[in-house]
Amino acid sequence: MNTIQTSLFAIAIGYCLLSAAGLRSLLPQWRLRYFSVFLLLEALGFGFEWLMLHPSTGFKSLWLGGLMLLSLLIAPCLWLCTLEITRQQTPSPFVLPKLHKCLLAIASLCLLPLLLSAHTGNEFGNAVAPASAYQAMFIHGCMLVCIAIFTLQVPMLVVRIRLMLQKYEQQVFANVSNPHEYSLQAIKWLLLILVVKWMMAILRTLHCMYIGPVGGLGINLFMTIEIIFTLRALFGLTRLKPLALTPASSEDVNLAPSAKSNTEKYTNSPLDEGIRRRIKTKLFAAMENEKLYTQPGFSLKQLSEQLRESPHYLSQVINQDLQTNFYEWVNSYRINAAKQALLTYPDKTILTIAEDAGFNSKSTFNTAFRQQTQMTPSEYRARNLKMASE
Repeated sequence: MNTIQTSLFAIAIGYCLLSAAGLRSLLPQWRLRYFSVFLLLEALGFGFEWLMLHPSTGFKSLWLGGLMLLSLLIAPCLWLCTLEITRQQTPSPFVLPKLHKCLLAIASLCLLPLLLSAHTGNEFGNAVAPASAYQAMFIHGCMLVCIAIFTLQVPMLVVRIRLMLQKYEQQVFANVSNPHEYSLQAIKWLLLILVVKWMMAILRTLHCMYIGPVGGLGINLFMTIEIIFTLRALFGLTRLKPLALTPASSEDVNLAPSAKSNTEKYTNSPLDEGIRRRIKTKLFAAMENEKLYTQPGFSLKQLSEQLRESPHYLSQVINQDLQTNFYEWVNSYRINAAKQALLTYPDKTILTIAEDAGFNSKSTFNTAFRQQTQMTPSEYRARNLKMASE
């Protein structure tokens, strides 16, 4: 192991620890216990890998076993982290799905032979008391069981995490007018770390089985790739703005409608056509007369408090009668107001017009405006002013 490799390990360990501490100070209102645990496991894993690869260290079987155990904990930890952030409640580790708890228990037992074979020498095999062929076969067989569990475990939990994120995003779009501020990009960066770790672990295993033991060009290449991707993801985490990580309250999130069709969702709803018509009239009045959409961070909860109507009923009318969701409905008013202002006040900056319409940032405004008009605000203003002057 050369100086460059040692430096890469040191940078990765330090960056993981700094990120764990930095995000907690940046977002003190967030529940980030499992987020920090994930990064600490990453740092500890790099430490074990360095000890395992360094030619002078002893107890190599111990470091390898520790690395394998940490790898088995990474995906469950990220699942708990996603659950914690989307619900803003710190879950018990025992809420992990029963199947994955069983897999962890089996893998932990299978690692015991490897851990018990550790010795003070700087080689995996003990030259003083070498293991018999049957013992070596048993140890390697148990290791293969652990690797098989890890190979299956990560994709299963990644799918669960992706479904959780999709559900959260659907809920946010149904309840807030500025969903881009509720981004879970931080989780997506951690997903990148997990997926790259999984891929490199499989390649390491294939390398050791068909090419040679730990060490060599292939292993060093896989190690370098994993560190580089981890550093890239951590850099992405540090570049996230605090505003982009403001979570929706659990109350807002739980108010969201399900992903079923409107007809199926509201089959048993107590709202008859007359009540829906009354609520729809109040909705139009709130937006067209009181212009509530100009409030930054406007949410379904705020609208329900303003109109003194149940958020469930408001959501039903918006979905069933207006055939849209809360985010798109509010943004339609904001974009229409912005389109009028762009032409009425040609000297006003686009940022000022965006803020007056209720958007919190120019980038969010540009994205929403382009989705509705297929052009940027500047293009819209220039084209329409030119047509008016001709």
